[in-house]
Amino acid sequence: MHTPDAATATHCPYCALQCGMNLRPAPDGASAAVEERTEFPVNRGALCGKGRTAPAVLSSRVRLTEPLVRTRAGRLEPATWEEALDAVAEGLARTRDAHGADAVGVFGGGGLTNEKAYALGKFARIALRTSQIDYNGRFCMSSAAAAHQRAFGLDRGLPFPLEDIPRTGCVILVGSNPAETMPPALRYFTELKANGGTLIVVDPRRTRTAEQADLHLAPRPGTDLALALGLLHLVVAEGRTDEAFIAERTTGWEEARAAAMAHWPELVERITGVPVPKLREAVSLFCAPSSAMVLTARGPEQQSKGTDTVGAWINLCLATGRAGRPHSGYGCLTGQGNGQGGREHGQKADQLPG
Repeated sequence: MHTPDAATATHCPYCALQCGMNLRPAPDGASAAVEERTEFPVNRGALCGKGRTAPAVLSSRVRLTEPLVRTRAGRLEPATWEEALDAVAEGLARTRDAHGADAVGVFGGGGLTNEKAYALGKFARIALRTSQIDYNGRFCMSSAAAAHQRAFGLDRGLPFPLEDIPRTGCVILVGSNPAETMPPALRYFTELKANGGTLIVVDPRRTRTAEQADLHLAPRPGTDLALALGLLHLVVAEGRTDEAFIAERTTGWEEARAAAMAHWPELVERITGVPVPKLREAVSLFCAPSSAMVLTARGPEQQSKGTDTVGAWINLCLATGRAGRPHSGYGCLTGQGNGQGGREHGQKADQLPG
């Protein structure tokens, strides 16, 4: 509900990807303009579609320029900030006094910056004293979070920076299309290939990202779990496991191996539609370099067996010793600009900041 001050710039109102975009008033004073910050380390001045079009919302005729408070007659009428804030505070206090602190709920979002997410969580827990706080990332990352918690004891999205992607030897990207959903992040995959690394894309569709991959695996929708188990089967059968890492750093290997061995290549081809030669090629590309990553997104996660599916991809990393080492491991790409920051800075009911 504000336009940028002429002396300062404001960040994109859509998300908190930290793309380095600033909005400044245009010289005519009637509109806002995008200003790049090329020195910014993550996006290096590149913008996504939301960032490029963000200034349009600042001059929209449907955008509020002052608070509106509903009268007893049911009409929304202009009010001062003092009147509006007093109305909110009185309503919150009245509900809490009548029904208890947990009768008041707070719902955040993945578009908040780390600072705003932290402040919102503190407001809920300290000012309102409610335990009822959550945000939309509860659902979108839930399968990955549960699998990550089960495997590593930590609910985390991406445990390494995007800058690590070009430094690894191979990336398996499962159910994500950053060429269209996160264009500024695509450059890291492009740099991966320029550095001699390989990109394997798992997606039923021939997306713009899949077109840039060294290998595209197109399983039938809903068969991602069988595909992951089939790749792990080949890792075991071809003697590509890191036995020392498994013995020293993991538990439950016997059960994981049994599940994988029940998915031999020909069976996986029948289930997924991915030819056996491509399955073998994927394992070879993933296991050949000294470091490799698996990155998943909503594709394999939002399925009836989403947690098991992500767990199978994590097991592929663990079985080959690709976890807890530089430029290796499993990561979950968030669906919004700051989905990970939101969950790590206090927007989840069961998780305090840090």
